[in-house]
Amino acid sequence: MSCFRSDLLSGHASIVTGGTSGIGFEIAKAIVEHGGNVTVTGRDAEKMQIAVDALGKNARGDIGDVRDADSVASNLTRHLEVFGRLDSLVNNAAGNFLCPLEKMTENAFRAVNDIVSLGTFLWSKAAFDPMKQQGGGRIINIGTHYVDGHGAMVAHSGAAKAAVFNLTKSIAVEWGRYGIRANMIAPGPVEGTEGVRRLLGAGELPPAFRAFMPVGRMASGEEIAGLALYLLAPISDYINGTIIYADGGLHLNSPGLMPPLPLPPSA
Repeated sequence: MSCFRSDLLSGHASIVTGGTSGIGFEIAKAIVEHGGNVTVTGRDAEKMQIAVDALGKNARGDIGDVRDADSVASNLTRHLEVFGRLDSLVNNAAGNFLCPLEKMTENAFRAVNDIVSLGTFLWSKAAFDPMKQQGGGRIINIGTHYVDGHGAMVAHSGAAKAAVFNLTKSIAVEWGRYGIRANMIAPGPVEGTEGVRRLLGAGELPPAFRAFMPVGRMASGEEIAGLALYLLAPISDYINGTIIYADGGLHLNSPGLMPPLPLPPSA
């Protein structure tokens, strides 16, 4: 149950990239449940239709590629044609998989960084003009609990999310004067998401990983969405350029997404 009024975001219009499933979908759902309008973007038409049907009449879907500036511009234009304004942007689109650094290909590294860091840059840059013209806006970037720490087997994702964290601070410093605020949410594992399935497998958390989690469980999508609502609400108007960990304390305890790696065999 939400602690916010159901009309918290009345008249609010948002774009959520990668909003057809997982954290992005939960944030989009929270927006419409609190009176807002939302465009969710993604690349899978079937998933898009399922998501929009579930979100209801205040939501629309738009196929797009966050890595392509023309696609981003087209998505934004269509959003503005329907809703007339852009109050918030949630940069959620991401990619990740486990791979040892020494075996990671250039293509693998580029693939994740193009979606995460380039995609966040392109969407944020596109959002600047409409937000500035209307007197402000809010940008939420979705990070990870290892964004400023370390994560075994996820060097591509760690580098990309760290870039986005720095970009978040740059946006806060440069665009704050226009009423545009930017913050990052850094989740740990979130139950039921594609990211958890890819990185930790289906079912229960491995005991070796759970041991590093102070609260002993994954987050729910609703918990991450609730934090996003807080950052979209007027009560958070003075929060700008920060990272908020939503990982149950995992970043304080964890060696990364994997248990400590074994030492290499002796020569």
